[in-house]
Amino acid sequence: MHILYVGLTYKHTPVKLREKTSFFSQDLTGANVKLNETKSILENVILTTCNRTEIYAVVDQLHTGKYYIKRFLADFFELPMEMIEPYLEYKEEEGVLYHCYRLGCGLDSTVIGETQILGQLKTSFQVARESQTTGTIFNKLFNDVIAFSKKMHTVYKINDRSASLSQSAMQIAENELTDLSDKHLFILGAGEMSELVVKNSENFNIGQISIFNRTVDKALKLQQYTDQPLHVFPLSDFYKKVPEADIVISAISVKDPFITKQDLVLSYANETVKALYIDLGVPRNINPHCRLIEGITLYDMDQVNQLIQKHNEERAEILALINQDVDIAVSDFKEWEKQLGIIPVIKRLREKTLEAEEAAMTSLMNKLPDLTTREVKIIRKHMKSIVNQSLRTPIKEIKELSIEENAAYDIQLIQRIFGVEENKETEDCIKNENQSRNPGKQVSRYSNETSSSIYSE
Repeated sequence: MHILYVGLTYKHTPVKLREKTSFFSQDLTGANVKLNETKSILENVILTTCNRTEIYAVVDQLHTGKYYIKRFLADFFELPMEMIEPYLEYKEEEGVLYHCYRLGCGLDSTVIGETQILGQLKTSFQVARESQTTGTIFNKLFNDVIAFSKKMHTVYKINDRSASLSQSAMQIAENELTDLSDKHLFILGAGEMSELVVKNSENFNIGQISIFNRTVDKALKLQQYTDQPLHVFPLSDFYKKVPEADIVISAISVKDPFITKQDLVLSYANETVKALYIDLGVPRNINPHCRLIEGITLYDMDQVNQLIQKHNEERAEILALINQDVDIAVSDFKEWEKQLGIIPVIKRLREKTLEAEEAAMTSLMNKLPDLTTREVKIIRKHMKSIVNQSLRTPIKEIKELSIEENAAYDIQLIQRIFGVEENKETEDCIKNENQSRNPGKQVSRYSNETSSSIYSE
């Protein structure tokens, strides 16, 4: 068995092709099932977002797995294989593990440390599991990745240390106002900076967003970057609406400041003011004198950049720490993976001792037919305790041996010592169960739910 990754991501794939190779959420179940029926595929999870389409697979052979996943993508999206082939990125074994753990932490995202990808990864895994296209390997891997990523976000709070102007602006808003769920955000402009602010607002649970721009049609195009309804107005309406704003982020192209103290005073009239203004424009969009108005807090570009610089220094240290934790997580998973080969041996050893226990109880009851129900219960309990204590050390040592260099030889030796050759009947039963789900396809004895639930620790 091998773990394989095939991806089309924002790093190497143009948006025009990403649009053509993105799975709709309603198609994911069918796509997972169809891929799982493909030759060589034993387990699979499909992840699709606006920035990536990624396929994770457990395959029997790497070269055939790559070919059939590539062909699956071409067939599913009805595209020539030569159109997608130059952009496909492949990772194998340890490379897949590193990518998966880093991805869950947001380290492979356009906005480093963002949390949205973790939710998308979790949803993709749930869909695949419900589609019955995951087994022992991926149930373990994705559960581990999700738990690990949550821990990294909790411990290091990397998303709190933004490295972009737009995200920093949103972080300032959250720091100043704490809860943004009932706040109204005004965004001035509809250019690239405003687009990024809209995208980043997805992670901050803003109550309402209004866009003000000279060209309303251009502002309307920002709706594609968020699921939250945007209210769009001409820029000339700003001063009429401004008393409704809790946060104003301005990023328009002007020679002189568009927002001035005099105009704000007229707009607010006698109303109580409590608003945060963030100027992301160059030249400045907001006159510095606006901060003299009671109730207005103003951040200019220099202040935002100072925050970014501080965050960059902190993030460099944090990223190094997270990467160290990823190394440990990958190492732990690889050790667990090595132990998979010993699972059938441990299972058969348990079965054999249980058979001996049952035979002894049957013999005892035949020879002592006058035993009461209570006495039988006590004897059975003590026999079970003896069996469990007798097995504890051998099983612990067997697991340790399974991850050493000569594991294959050691496993064979253990089988001979304990007389526990793999139970052919049980293995065939598991194999037949998997083949009934995937007719005509060879499957691994480890890609079934039964072994996962029995031996997970």
